[in-house]
Amino acid sequence: MLDEDDDLWAEFAAETGEHLDTIEALLNAGPPLRGEQVNTLFRAFHSLKGMSDALGAPGMKTVAHAAEDVLGLARGGRLAVDAAVAATLLATVDALRRQRAGVLATHRDAPAEPALLAQLQALSGGVPMPA
Repeated sequence: MLDEDDDLWAEFAAETGEHLDTIEALLNAGPPLRGEQVNTLFRAFHSLKGMSDALGAPGMKTVAHAAEDVLGLARGGRLAVDAAVAATLLATVDALRRQRAGVLATHRDAPAEPALLAQLQALSGGVPMPA
């Protein structure tokens, strides 16, 4: 069971929704994304990671952290946020929305999707992307 502080849950619901909306809007604006757009994406995923950790939702934290790693490479100029990367990050938003809905409904952690984690890790050089 996750933390039962009602104020924390309300803040988590509001802020995670805003961050996911921000990420989705930027990604849907169309790649390539650069500069401050990438910084904004990075900060939003970083915030999602921190809020998930504070609430005790390691599944969401893991997904947000993997996306943050990808965007860290983009911030450093080692990866372009092109159409393929944007598509994976949009799939990440969808997965985080599903996890968030489950966590909010049950106050229980929702595990990360292994296939999505593999895709994110492949983008950040962690493991080969499955065929």
